[in-house]
Amino acid sequence: MALSPETKEKLQRRIDELKKRMLYDANDLDYETHLNQVRELQKIISAAGK
Repeated sequence: MALSPETKEKLQRRIDELKKRMLYDANDLDYETHLNQVRELQKIISAAGK
């Protein structure tokens, strides 16, 4: 699966946004949700790189 550079950039921006929010979210459920989203987005980027 190949991703365009624009798509990779958008995914990376979303990961960065989620990581910033994780610093401020005190709710464990929100933190876990953001963490899972970050992991899934990173998997997509990694799979596209192969």
